[in-house]
Amino acid sequence: MQSKLNLVFLLSLFFLNTVLWADDITDYRRNQFEKDFPTMQCSKTATLPYEGHYVTKSYWAKLEKIKIGPLPLESDPTEGEVLTVNIGRDGFIGVGQNYHEGQGYVCSFAQDNLLWACESNYGCIQLRFDSQRQLFISEERYNPKDIASLPKEIPMSKPLIRVGNAGDYTVYFEKIFPNKCYTSDVGEKWCFGKEEITIDNKVHKVYLDLSGFLMPLYGESLTFDDQYSENLFVFVPYKNGWKIFQDTAMDSENHIEVNPLTDTPWRILFE
Repeated sequence: MQSKLNLVFLLSLFFLNTVLWADDITDYRRNQFEKDFPTMQCSKTATLPYEGHYVTKSYWAKLEKIKIGPLPLESDPTEGEVLTVNIGRDGFIGVGQNYHEGQGYVCSFAQDNLLWACESNYGCIQLRFDSQRQLFISEERYNPKDIASLPKEIPMSKPLIRVGNAGDYTVYFEKIFPNKCYTSDVGEKWCFGKEEITIDNKVHKVYLDLSGFLMPLYGESLTFDDQYSENLFVFVPYKNGWKIFQDTAMDSENHIEVNPLTDTPWRILFE
């Protein structure tokens, strides 16, 4: 349980621009950056035209096909490779690898029609957008003092696409579980909505685990009603519907290995 809570805390640090970040920590770090590099002027509005949550184009296409989101199933998990970018409206940019690893950049500014994001401890990255609004990020981080002398063309990452608003992770649930209804093998009616599942007219708030950290890897883990519950419902694509297994996090005392090919599911959903 504590490990899951720690993970949620890390996710909030790297990707969610909470009130605490915006009002206190982010402003403090931004001011500190300007003191360290007095020739650079941060802008809280530089990111306005680019606000949103971005995901690598290849991963987003793959997610639509396999319907499983945990990162250990990523086809090419290159160490340090950018997977997500969260661009806030207030100049804060979060860049993540594997959802639970990444860094936040508090100082953003436009220079020569390019967007830069900097942080005293990490250096600076360049962000570019093409005519299709695809996002590319510099593969290397640069010393703020070197920006003016860098060549115009520097190595950039593979493209990312905007999939939703900044900090809105409901897009992943909607991508994996489209808004449709199913009938279970015991006659229940299951309907998927925006981060909720209605079972025979009873609405359940559900939570999707994006990290794959200590989660079963054979399917997509959801918790119902209680975000930090040890009890998981693992959805495995099956024909045009789903097999659902009851499971727990892998560090749970009650965890028992599930084989989705041979074990009997708790429910089967049919279209």
